Amino acid sequence: MTMRKFTLIVCAMIAIGANAWDVVGHRIVSDIAYQNLTPEARAAVDKVLGFERAMVAMSSWADEIKSDTIYKGQSNWHFQDLDAGKTEKDLKYLLTHTEAEGKHLFWAKQSIINILKNDPNDADALKFIVHLCGDEFQPMHMGHHDDLGGNLRKFYWFGRNTNLHSLWDGALIEYTKYSSTEYAQYLVQRFAAQRDQYMAMDELALIVRTYNNTCAIYDHINALVADKDVQPDDRGSLRFKKGFEYRFTYVFRAVLDEQLYMAGIHLAQTLNNLYK
Repeated sequence: MTMRKFTLIVCAMIAIGANAWDVVGHRIVSDIAYQNLTPEARAAVDKVLGFERAMVAMSSWADEIKSDTIYKGQSNWHFQDLDAGKTEKDLKYLLTHTEAEGKHLFWAKQSIINILKNDPNDADALKFIVHLCGDEFQPMHMGHHDDLGGNLRKFYWFGRNTNLHSLWDGALIEYTKYSSTEYAQYLVQRFAAQRDQYMAMDELALIVRTYNNTCAIYDHINALVADKDVQPDDRGSLRFKKGFEYRFTYVFRAVLDEQLYMAGIHLAQTLNNLYK
């Protein structure tokens, strides 16, 4: 089955729109992955997509085509909302029973991998995998059902009305003022000593780490919300105490770095396995 036929079959799915890392985030992830591809995988990916490093340039394609009616059913593929209290056993079950909580990211990713195993030259399928492997490690794409992965957690960030999901999509990356190339190179250097350790981790281990990071983010926000002096305005958005943005960035910068790096490593693992 081709990628286009697959999307036509499932395009009737009802979806709530969701983006993961923004354009810069996806380029960071795919750049890290590209640097960790085997020579065989790198040559194959470049050939399928048409030019060298095309996977970096095309990493946000799966978000850009959401307005195309052919792909109108794929928004649900970008997230796998997970409520609090999941165990490693629970997460393993969801990775091996990908439809257990609906046709979301785990299901879509495995389905598209199967398409590529059958036809490794399917460019659309390859572009989806490049993108979805990034989505999988945006913490709010493992967020809770009841707040739509942080979309309903509204607050002000440096005076701008936003939400927890959007914060992780791009605002935290934007705060660093790095270009995608600069950030990717920084992460490759920062994690150089641990590179082999991350490459040896399977998907479950990486997802468990991501889930734990997501839970830590929720714990931090819940503690802030519990402050009786913090009240929503008429738009339902919270104004946390002065300095919240600086503190949050300080506390979670290491998490942001690790999530981007793990996404790149997992994408490299996935492509190396597909194009041996």
